[in-house]
Order: sequence, then structure tokens, then C-alpha cells
Amino acid sequence: MVAINTGYANAQTVPEWENVASGTTQVSNISSVQYTVGYSSIGYDHFRSEIVVSWHDGDDRTQNIYDGIYDNPPAKVWNTRDNLCVSMETCARYEDNCKTHIIAYRYDRAEKLFSELNDDAKMCR
Repeated sequence: MVAINTGYANAQTVPEWENVASGTTQVSNISSVQYTVGYSSIGYDHFRSEIVVSWHDGDDRTQNIYDGIYDNPPAKVWNTRDNLCVSMETCARYEDNCKTHIIAYRYDRAEKLFSELNDDAKMCR
């Protein structure tokens, strides 16, 4: 099960996460994008997570690109030319077989936001 909620991050409402992974990746049409993956166990081998990206395009910008539940944290974030990619695993209960879900985002310079793409797996290879 993957739940997705996109929108802006608000620094005052960011919850305290048990674990945080962060890094920087390059997206060709805006250069450097910093990301933070916050996640906490919610039981039954599931993790609640939020992924927030920050970049500079005229002004400093911040966007929450993922808010949901997955297994085997943390989610991974990387770039492929013009796309920002996120992958996470979901596992059937009591089984070791996990599926990797990939979400691709493209930066819209006019809107100054990352938008989710439809054919995620192809865009991130």
C-alpha cells in the first residue's frame, strides 16, 4: 500500500521523526535539490514517512513530495536528467517478497513545483 499526498511543506508542522535521511541530488533544469526523508515506525513493519525537497529558483523553495506509508525504510531519492525519482518498498505481511514502487517527478519551471509523472518506472531508469 502506498499513500501519496503532495503539497508544500510547512516548517512549523513538521513532526518529530525517529529517523532522518538526507542528501543532495542534481536536476538539470534547476541544479541542486536537497532532500530530507523523515520516517517513524508505526508497527507491523510499516513506516510513516515524509519526503521534503528544497531548491533555489529565483527564491528558496520547499515542497513536500511524499507523505505516506511503506516498508523497508528509508525511501531512496535520485535524479535522472530532468527528473527527480523516489523509490520505496512495500511488502506483503509475513512474506519476504517486496515490491519496489517508483515515483517520478518533473520540475515545472512556470509553476516552480515538482509534478508527479504518469509512467514512473520508465522515467527513472
